Amino acid sequence: MLVVAFAFAGCEKPEARQTGTDETEPGPVNMTLSIKESSWFETGINDNEPVIYNPIEAGDVVFDDGYYEIVVESVTEEMIVLDVDGALVEPNSDGTISLRADPIEHIELAAGESIELVSQTMDAGIRLIIAAS
Repeated sequence: MLVVAFAFAGCEKPEARQTGTDETEPGPVNMTLSIKESSWFETGINDNEPVIYNPIEAGDVVFDDGYYEIVVESVTEEMIVLDVDGALVEPNSDGTISLRADPIEHIELAAGESIELVSQTMDAGIRLIIAAS
């Protein structure tokens, strides 16, 4: 009986992963995530309306266009942590795109913060504005 108690003592609930000092809350959290996508190509720009997610929870796929994917890793009422798959970077201060920058893989957004990401491409691409509130 004592062995069983020790075996479960180190177990952690999968929905309660640590991010810094805050713990992910189980189930949907009343935090809002907004993603505005603009795509550009040789003949013009396609500017989409923002997609709003509320409530959100760990595991939600909030962006997937076949090339880039963004998944909610964890969320609390104060912070959203996102995993990014694909070659997305922050643009330079003058709006240009660095083709040599390391792609963003992890984003932490507190309520009220936003980030702009662009694809590392030259012939066509996307621009995302991701905001938490």
